[in-house]
Amino acid sequence: MAKQERDVRISLQTLRVLEAFLANPTEQLSGAEVHQQCGIASGTLYPILLRLESAGWFVSKWESIDPSSVGRPRRRLYRLTTTGLRRASELFASFNRGVLA
Repeated sequence: MAKQERDVRISLQTLRVLEAFLANPTEQLSGAEVHQQCGIASGTLYPILLRLESAGWFVSKWESIDPSSVGRPRRRLYRLTTTGLRRASELFASFNRGVLA
């Protein structure tokens, strides 16, 4: 089932998450890596990631590793979509213009 682009409620925490991904838009980040960069608690972070993924701004996939070989559970990796990159860039550009879209 294809994800549909939807409007996303933008909070300060959502902006911080988007900022972490905009630092290197092609990079995949786990929730733990986003947490380290933003300092957002997991109870706030993961709903934001899910909301952005449902809106079509992110895609995610499970890391393809053998958990026993690395001694930790697999991580879910998130990446900005083309739509997410465009919308996030527009959002941050609107701050520079002094106008919120």
